[in-house]
Amino acid sequence: MSEQAYQQQRGGLLVLQSHSGVQLQDAGRFGVAGAGLTQGGAIDLTAARLANALVGNHNTVHGQCQPVLEITLGAVAFRAEQPLLVALTGAAMPMSVNSQPVARYRSVLLQAGDLLEIGYSRAGARAYLAVACGFDAPAVCGSVATVLREKIGGPDGNGQAITIGTTLSCEPWLPADPLIALPYNRHYRHQSIRALPVVAGAQLADLDPAVALLLPKRLFRVTARSDRMGMQLGGEPLPVSAQQLYSEGICLGAMQLPPNGLPIVMLNDHQTIGGYPKTGALTRGACEQLGQMMTGQFVMFYWLDVADAVQQERQRLHALQQLLDELASQWQHFLQRTAAQHGASDE
Repeated sequence: MSEQAYQQQRGGLLVLQSHSGVQLQDAGRFGVAGAGLTQGGAIDLTAARLANALVGNHNTVHGQCQPVLEITLGAVAFRAEQPLLVALTGAAMPMSVNSQPVARYRSVLLQAGDLLEIGYSRAGARAYLAVACGFDAPAVCGSVATVLREKIGGPDGNGQAITIGTTLSCEPWLPADPLIALPYNRHYRHQSIRALPVVAGAQLADLDPAVALLLPKRLFRVTARSDRMGMQLGGEPLPVSAQQLYSEGICLGAMQLPPNGLPIVMLNDHQTIGGYPKTGALTRGACEQLGQMMTGQFVMFYWLDVADAVQQERQRLHALQQLLDELASQWQHFLQRTAAQHGASDE
């Protein structure tokens, strides 16, 4: 195909139905906390990386992540303006093309004019829609991650959620559907009650001694005030003694204990400094699981020392890398078959 014909076909994905929970995300924005900017990025980065790998956007557990759409709770619709290859991972949101159900965790070929609909989530809070070669957007401080509060990132770089009428620019997909898929037992597994690890922080020793004993015994509920900034939990409060603390840097997964005694766990859009005492921090994997929980669901915590937390994360990332490599291998076989077919047709 000539360059001119290619450019004429270039279009994207037209947004027909959307809301503030539909945002463009990647792996996040790092090294900019000193400027007051948070990291942002996909809450469930595992699901985002798998979505990318399914459509041939090869990535590693520590590398870049092509921009994807993070869809909170579902209820969105799009129209393909050109042939596109897409994949949906994460929360169990029903997907259909031209009113016909299609599977998640596999590549899906859309033709120009096709209607792609994603319904309300049946389990899990966030799903991730990837397109071959990623969505085009300007990088701000090295990332396209949308942070509404900071008005940064997204399709135009101004920190807006995806709105109706927007055309998301992306590369057309001209070959056939490569039929890349992950088996059902590799899909996201939702649990309405989770036990998540917390690594104790230095300030725990300055809190009421009962906090360390009671935290693993409490059952907390995800409240409706939770968002990408932090998960605010409800339930029986933990004891809190009055403290005069200076605001200091705060990290992803930090568990703050405000005066009401109910923990707040920082997620990707967290503020860069905070003054509430902190019991400790969740691991990255635990943050992903917590970020997939819906209002009214329950979470418990258990203490995990630093060495065990590091080992747990290494094992999680090793398992994820194996899945990414498995998908890359499927893609390599597809590309080899395609090249052989083209070679035979040219003879």
